[in-house]
Amino acid sequence: MQLESRIILVDDHAAVRSGYKRFIDSESDMVVVGEAGNADLAFALLKTQPCDVLVLDISMPGQSGLELIKRVRLKWPALAVVVLSMHDSPVVAAKALEQGARAYITKSSDPNELILGIRKALGEQTYVSKDVQAQTSGLTPREVDVVRLLVEGHTIDQVATSLGISSKTVSNNLSQIRQKVGVQTDFELAFWAWSQGFARKPPGFGE
Repeated sequence: MQLESRIILVDDHAAVRSGYKRFIDSESDMVVVGEAGNADLAFALLKTQPCDVLVLDISMPGQSGLELIKRVRLKWPALAVVVLSMHDSPVVAAKALEQGARAYITKSSDPNELILGIRKALGEQTYVSKDVQAQTSGLTPREVDVVRLLVEGHTIDQVATSLGISSKTVSNNLSQIRQKVGVQTDFELAFWAWSQGFARKPPGFGE
């Protein structure tokens, strides 16, 4: 009977891996069973070393962590993925979650948040560390209204009717919003709006 959750750490800095390994191994129900310094080594390791959670950085030489997440999700869809990153941007966090990560933890957060993120991921829940910061957007009040209504599920035509403007204006506003905020997908926009506090959580985003 397996009592410990098996963790693989992926980070290009050995000292970082060593520090987090000691912290994870101090938990009675977790053990680090493998380490890798880049995406290719991690993928090769996963083929030979079974694990329950993959903890990875997204900024590494060669293939990025985001690309690794996509590869992992295709081959091992049930594997829980936790991102451990230096980036505290909600847009970056959204990209990771959209690729299939279950938790996003910043390296500047309390190490206990990594443990919490791992536990949430094992429970098939989503978690983002508390210090993921909302970006200064510079959106106008109308652009905020456009985002809020679109994220709530209204169509461009419905938003136009609600705000008393044309559908073309709404579309132009949306393009300007995406450029200002730095997002590309609907999920990223929804996550960003939630992080700003003026929209509900994106679909599929757990407690």
